[in-house]
Amino acid sequence: MLQKRVITATLGVVVVVIAMALGDTAWRLLVYVGAMWAMIEFVGLAQQRWYGLLSICAYVVVSYALFSRSPVSAHSLVVVLAVFLAVPVLLQNRISVQQATFVLVGALYIGLGGSSLTAMRSVPHGWQWLLIYLLAIWSTDTAAYFVGRSVGGRKLLPAVSPNKTVSGSVGGLVAAIVIPTVLGVILISPVGWWKYAVVGLVASVAGQVGDLIESAYKRTSGVKDSGRLLPGHGGMLDRVDSLLFAAPLVYWIMQSLTKLT
Repeated sequence: MLQKRVITATLGVVVVVIAMALGDTAWRLLVYVGAMWAMIEFVGLAQQRWYGLLSICAYVVVSYALFSRSPVSAHSLVVVLAVFLAVPVLLQNRISVQQATFVLVGALYIGLGGSSLTAMRSVPHGWQWLLIYLLAIWSTDTAAYFVGRSVGGRKLLPAVSPNKTVSGSVGGLVAAIVIPTVLGVILISPVGWWKYAVVGLVASVAGQVGDLIESAYKRTSGVKDSGRLLPGHGGMLDRVDSLLFAAPLVYWIMQSLTKLT
């Protein structure tokens, strides 16, 4: 299992780095494919089969968000919410408001997260910031896994995710601050070590919250993994949940930090 995780993670890193190196179009395409696949898996978490119209609405919302040049504005989200909550009425109550809201949350979370990932490249020194963010998320996941397995101890939220530990969470947080900061100062332009540390801190905390939320959705749906696409990791959503959830907040933090000297 560990060997599969390492091989899959390594291949994933290579694909991401190549897409970043090829430029904006390649990066947008990669984010779009990953986000749409994650949305398909999110819809699949439902305990019942969704009607086609509801699923189509979800995919349209995610596509709209991903093709926007900046994260979707608040008034656009109000329109999206109204459309989703109108679906049960249009289908003569064959779908409940709760079911529509379930998919709405996924569409907003994945759509806004993907849109923020593509928008990060537009920030001054965008590719550096994006790389720091990816390092923070990857460091959190990797350190939390290995520290949690080796140290063990008290469970973080056993009712939601029985395998996650407090030691793993703390280890992931420390790694997300230290690794991006050190590598950022040594290998990337000197934007400011403390700025890298702030991004690492925010990304780790928000990413772990996002991971727990996805775990809660899976537990509600009675499944262990969102899919089987990635050997050793489960589905696409299992791999990008924290990355997408933290992206909007980190994007805003990046914009604020670039204005500081």
